[in-house]
Amino acid sequence: MSSKKVNECCDAGYLQLNDRASRLLDGEWGFFADNMGAFGLKRSRNVFEGLKPEEEDRAIEYDIDGFDRISVPGDWNTQKEEFLLFEGFGWYARKLAISSVEKEALLRGQRLFLRLDGVNYAVDVWWNGQQIGSAELPFLPLSFEIDSEQVQDENLLVIRVDARRAEHRIPSERYDWFNYGGLIRSVRLMTMPGRFIASAAYHSTQILRGEGELTVVNGQYAYELQASDRKWPGHTLTLEIPELDYQQSISVEQASGTFDLSELAVELWQPGKARLYAARMSLRQDGQTVDQIEQEIGFKQIECIGTELRVNQAPFYLKGVALHEERLGAEGGKPRNLQDIQDLLDLAQETGCNFMRLAHYPYDEAWLRECDRRGLLVWDEIPVYWEVTYNDTRTESIIRQSAKRMVELSRGHACMLCHALANETWELPGRGRVMGAAFKEIKQLDPSIPATAAFNAPFQNNQYDVECVEHSIYEHVDVVGLNEYGGWYNPPVKELPQANIVVGSKPLFVTEFGAAGPLGRHGASDELWNLDSQKAIYEEQIAMFERCEKLSGWTPWVLKDFRSTLRANAFQKGWNRKGLVGPEGEKKPVFELIQNAFKQEK
Repeated sequence: MSSKKVNECCDAGYLQLNDRASRLLDGEWGFFADNMGAFGLKRSRNVFEGLKPEEEDRAIEYDIDGFDRISVPGDWNTQKEEFLLFEGFGWYARKLAISSVEKEALLRGQRLFLRLDGVNYAVDVWWNGQQIGSAELPFLPLSFEIDSEQVQDENLLVIRVDARRAEHRIPSERYDWFNYGGLIRSVRLMTMPGRFIASAAYHSTQILRGEGELTVVNGQYAYELQASDRKWPGHTLTLEIPELDYQQSISVEQASGTFDLSELAVELWQPGKARLYAARMSLRQDGQTVDQIEQEIGFKQIECIGTELRVNQAPFYLKGVALHEERLGAEGGKPRNLQDIQDLLDLAQETGCNFMRLAHYPYDEAWLRECDRRGLLVWDEIPVYWEVTYNDTRTESIIRQSAKRMVELSRGHACMLCHALANETWELPGRGRVMGAAFKEIKQLDPSIPATAAFNAPFQNNQYDVECVEHSIYEHVDVVGLNEYGGWYNPPVKELPQANIVVGSKPLFVTEFGAAGPLGRHGASDELWNLDSQKAIYEEQIAMFERCEKLSGWTPWVLKDFRSTLRANAFQKGWNRKGLVGPEGEKKPVFELIQNAFKQEK
C-alpha cells in the first residue's frame, strides 16, 4: 500500500486534457464486488497480483478472467441488478497491450500517464502488480505516472474503487442523492514529452472600455509546467491567440507563472451568445517545440457590486436550472457518454434558462465545454454537504484538495459564474477554520470568479434571512445562495403569499426551492405529494420572487427526478420526485410554468 501520511488524501496529480490525443480505455472491464475488503477482511492473495488459479499449486480464490463484465465509464449500480445497492470495494481489471506508438514514445524518453477522469469515492491503482498511486478525491480527475521500466508488451491494470460512505469523507455518511460507485468517467493512457504543459487557464477578464462593436480588456493566463528534473535550460513559452493577432513569449524560469494580457480588443462571451477564441500555448527548447496545446477561451467579467450581480458590467438576473449528474432513463445512473450529457442540457435549455447549477459535486469537464459553447453560466461545487467532520485531518485535506482541483479544472472555462464550496452545512467545530482556508485558496487561484455557498435560513417574521444566522463562512462568500422550501416544509403553502426574502449586504439568489410531484398523481392543491400542489407551490414561490426587488435570480430544485435512498415513502420509492420532469424526461405541469416565467424580463 501507499506510504503517504494518514492526513493526505491524494498522491495523484492533475493532468489537463486540452486537445491532446489519448488512448481511451473505455469499454468492458472485469469487475468483482468485494464485500470482504469493504469490511476490512483480508484475502489470502491480492487481486492485483493477477494469479491464474489453474496455474498455481495452491488454491487461489479469485480469477480475473472470470470476473463479471461491466462498462467503463459508468457506475456499477445500474449495470446489474445485484449491484444496485452495493457500496463496497469494486475491483476492476483489464489486460492491455502496449501500442507501437506508445512503445516508440517511451523509447524516445517520453512519459506515460494513466488518467482517471473521475471515480467515487476513493481509488488504488496497480500496474503489473505494483501500486502506482491512490487517492481519496471523489468526482475529480486523477493522473498517475507509470514508470517506463514497468511497461511490458502485455500489462495488467487493476483499479480498486472504494465506494463506502465514511464520516471523514465528503460527502459524509448521510446525503440526499444516490451513491453511484465505480469508474464513473473515462479512463485513458496519455504519452507526454519529458517536459510538458501540465495545465493552462485564461481568467480574470477586466473590461477597460468599448471600441465600437468590440471591448478592450485585460486578462491573465496561468500555466503550470512539468519536468522530471525541474530544470528549464533554454526553454521559452509562447502564447498565441491568432484571431486577435496576439503573441507573447517568455523565458521559462520556473514551473508556474502567468501571462499578463493587456489592451485586447475582443467580442465578449455573453450568456446566450457564446463567443470563443482559439488559444495556443507552445513550450520550446532552443527554438524547437517540445509541447503544444490548444484551448477555447472566452472573455467575460463577473462582478458583485453591493447586492447586484453583474455580467460584463451589466446587471444580470439568473434564470437557473439545478440538477444531479444522473442520466435520463428509468434506471438513472451516471452519464456514460457525451450524448447523455447533451440530452440533459437540451432539456434544461428548453426551459429558457441562462444558468446551470451543477450540484452537489464536480461534474465531468464535458459539461463545462458544452456550457462554454452554449452560452450557459455555471455554478460548480464540491460535496461539502450537511454534516462534516472538519476537525478530522483527513477531511480537512480532502476539502482543501477538492476545492483546489475543482478550480484548476474549471477556471479556464468561459461559462464559470461562481465556485461553491458548501451546501446546507451546519455550524460544527472547525468549520470556520477549515472552510475559510479553502475559500482563500480558491480565490488565489481564480480571483475574478465569485466564491459562494448555498445556505439554509430559518423562516421567521414572515421572511427568510440568511444574515440573521451566525454562519462562520458567510464572510468568505461573494454571492449568497439560499435554499428555501416554502410550501413544502416551512411555511405551508397557505402562508407563502405573505412571505418574503431578505437580501442582505451581498448578491443573493435562490438556489433551491420546490416540491415533490410524483408522475401521474393529481389531487388538491393544498395537499402534498401530487402534481397540482407542486404547481401551486411553484406559483406562490415565483410570486414571492417578484416581490423581492433585489433578488439576483432563482433556480428550481430540480431538473429531473433522481435516485436517493433517503426517499423511502410510497410516493417516492427511492427517488426524489421534485423534478420538473420524471426520470425519463416526462414533463410535469411545472415545466411549462417555468418556461413561461423565464420568458418574462426582469
